Amino acid sequence: MNPAPVSVDGEQPPADLALSLDRDPGAPSVARAAITGFCEGRDLSGAVLSTLLLLVSEIVTNAVVHADAPGSAPVRFAAWLHAAFVRVEVTDQGSGFTAQPRDPDRVDGGYGLFLLEKQARRWGVSRAQGTTVWFEVETSPA
Repeated sequence: MNPAPVSVDGEQPPADLALSLDRDPGAPSVARAAITGFCEGRDLSGAVLSTLLLLVSEIVTNAVVHADAPGSAPVRFAAWLHAAFVRVEVTDQGSGFTAQPRDPDRVDGGYGLFLLEKQARRWGVSRAQGTTVWFEVETSPA
């Protein structure tokens, strides 16, 4: 896992995109549509958009399926466009988890954090107010 982000002034600015998602099976689809709309008209390649869609889908799905939050508690979704990267945060009201490497013997699922590790420039987990999984994707892929 990569180190926690450090902003210039110590706080993250207001999100360029912020949503409250119902914690239900439709949440990943709503989040994918939102990030697609967010990226329209911006100078982002198809590869960057594809990576964002994959990671958004995985992390929102994790918040819906795995969080030990009340079913009525929403999932917060936020995105920021910076000069060199897009940052996404997904927050649920669960008690959190400890990130662990994917078990190579597992044949079903378990790829969300593995994909973050492989595709994001940085990512992490915060437990400040609920559980937030965040990641950053470079706007110009290497």
